[in-house]
Amino acid sequence: MTDKEGRVTIWYDEMDGSDFPYVGKKNANLGEMIKAGIPVAPGFAITIGANDRFITETGIKEKLKEKLPELGEVTYETAKDASDFAIGLIEKTALPPDLEGAILSDYRELCKRYPGSTCPVAVRSSGSVSMPGQMETYLNILGEKDFINYVRKCWASAYNVEAIMYRMNKGMPFLFNIGVGVPKMVHSRVSGIIFTINPVNGDPSKISIDASCGLGEAVVSGIVTPDTYLIDKITLEPLKTVIGSKEIECVYREDGSDIVQVPVSEERRCVACLNREEIKELAKVGKLIEDYYGKPYDIEFGIDADMPFPENIIILQVRQESVWSKKEVASKTEKRKDPMERILSVMLSGVKLK
Repeated sequence: MTDKEGRVTIWYDEMDGSDFPYVGKKNANLGEMIKAGIPVAPGFAITIGANDRFITETGIKEKLKEKLPELGEVTYETAKDASDFAIGLIEKTALPPDLEGAILSDYRELCKRYPGSTCPVAVRSSGSVSMPGQMETYLNILGEKDFINYVRKCWASAYNVEAIMYRMNKGMPFLFNIGVGVPKMVHSRVSGIIFTINPVNGDPSKISIDASCGLGEAVVSGIVTPDTYLIDKITLEPLKTVIGSKEIECVYREDGSDIVQVPVSEERRCVACLNREEIKELAKVGKLIEDYYGKPYDIEFGIDADMPFPENIIILQVRQESVWSKKEVASKTEKRKDPMERILSVMLSGVKLK
């Protein structure tokens, strides 16, 4: 057993991409980003082993095993029954005192590093295999009691109906432990996603950015039409901007944990939420991440309202692009100009935001 394998928590700056069996892929990717010099929010991971300790020491694992023979053929109805049973057990069961104490110790340490702050954190699911959109993330969690409650909710989300059916259909086990990421929340003025290839047609010579006001949940969950920026990957010049409607934004709840949706003023809706300087810096960071991994990535970011540029650009999480990287895109995109030809083309024709 390695030192990391036996731990309850591991700080982001202690881990790298190879640690995904202990902390899950999202957490391990953030550790790898720190090694690569990419700015990420400070925080730590609650290990997959901690999840296993919780369900084992509390007797939940045995109760779930007893439930397995009742599943039979996996249908929505049987998955819903199993989901309700598992989530009910996990969310209502207290953590063993020593396990809770170890997790809270690092939470307190994170809060100490930001004196005078209420230290809002995110509680993010992180599985050792990719299951996009199947498990939960909770934002703006405040205080020790809420923090532990949302850690349990995050663990329980491995038994969402969709997650159960996904695993069953893939031949994966019903019992499934996950890691939990605990980054300090970014006070995001603007948030969004960087795509290191054009998500519309798979063109690898472009970077695309979706961005909107406030916290990133509005963009990630698709509840707003964000601004979209298309950028040349060589020059990092913005080629096209489409202003989205951006009707609402997600902000911190003032009186407790979680976030709320509020209207965006007409004045802010009608203008781009990113300026040229920010667009180019985000594209630069996206390109650095793609170059580091050697493959296209989708990258969630936030621009912190309390920090100066460019330190205010924070990477929240990264995941390998999963659509166009699986397809032959050469026949679907026009022949690419070589880098020097494209640079000269931009210089000669000029660039303007549309």
